[in-house]
Amino acid sequence: MKTITSFKIAGLITACLFAAMPTKADIGAISFKTSAAGMNALETTIGSNQMTLETWLYIDNSTGFFASNMHNDKGFALGFDGWFKFQLDGASIWIDPTSWKENWTHIACVADGSQMIVYVNGEIAGTQENTTGYNTEADGKPLFLGTAPWGNPCNCKMADFRLWSVARTAEEIKNNYQKQVEPSTTGLIKNFNFAEGNGDHTANLAEPEGNQAWCMGAIDTDYSWETVAQTPTNLRTENQTENSFDILWDGTDGNTWSVELSANGQVVDTKTRLTEKKASFSNLDKKDYTVRVKAHSFMETAFSDAFSVNLSTSSAITNIHKNISIVRHNNAIQIDGIQTGKLISIYTDQGILSRQISAEHETTVLSIEGFPHGIYFISIEGYGPTFKIAL
Repeated sequence: MKTITSFKIAGLITACLFAAMPTKADIGAISFKTSAAGMNALETTIGSNQMTLETWLYIDNSTGFFASNMHNDKGFALGFDGWFKFQLDGASIWIDPTSWKENWTHIACVADGSQMIVYVNGEIAGTQENTTGYNTEADGKPLFLGTAPWGNPCNCKMADFRLWSVARTAEEIKNNYQKQVEPSTTGLIKNFNFAEGNGDHTANLAEPEGNQAWCMGAIDTDYSWETVAQTPTNLRTENQTENSFDILWDGTDGNTWSVELSANGQVVDTKTRLTEKKASFSNLDKKDYTVRVKAHSFMETAFSDAFSVNLSTSSAITNIHKNISIVRHNNAIQIDGIQTGKLISIYTDQGILSRQISAEHETTVLSIEGFPHGIYFISIEGYGPTFKIAL
């Protein structure tokens, strides 16, 4: 019996709630570009009549299968032949993909032992009743992505592939389809985020010490890797004063970003849907803060590592020279505008030399980690007087 369902898809949500991740994995994708492409995701055992397969997919008018472990008509097959098809042994659901072709779209296919369900971008798109679920006779057979065990490949792009040995609920799918999930989540047996960026293998995050899936064909010709969203890195401050600062970071062009400012373990401010890699905070109390940033594409990355900003004991010394400023924050002193090669020295109030370096760039960061609290003096070669700073 064949169920045909036409489904209109709502627009993608670009921001959603955050769930902490133990790793800072980027969001990658693989592009299957020719009929020679495909990925052998190795022998797969689900072990019950319940299963969930979900992935982000970009498809144009291509036909063929993009995920299957079917063997002797046992197992599952997902693909396109004009319509999207989820086949489980002899039962199938067909979905009209017209409204979501040529867009990144999340597909989730569930078998709970009594029915089959297809979700598109977190919403039910079709069901098939009176099915017995996944047939474990297919266990132990290889899982193929971008093609089927017998061929018939599908030229498409895929991101964040997940295979579960449980029937995920509608709520679990909707709440997590735009987030990375914990690799240790119960029932997760395959999770590929395709973030390697090169080579011909990709790791199963649910079993990182196990064998890796491998690509068929030649890299760049038959398949290629893409970075969808990079977890923000290289957080740094700019224009810091006693009660304000700008935070900057590196990330993937075209993403949007969310920034979280915390003090004493409590979130005190957030910025969302930022289109530039910069956020400004002002009118702040003099205390210690931490900043975290995450990126959004059709999925969101984990938050970056927390970056500390110390306003409680920060001191800015400006107008030292017409083009020089000194700012102390966290465990470092940042000096801007010095000529390369100039000697920078820090002395205690007893006149003892504590640290000395030569400026290597116009912006020089001098570590003061481990310095006892007290009064120190900074001397910059060729720039007049020494300058007093409290640590």
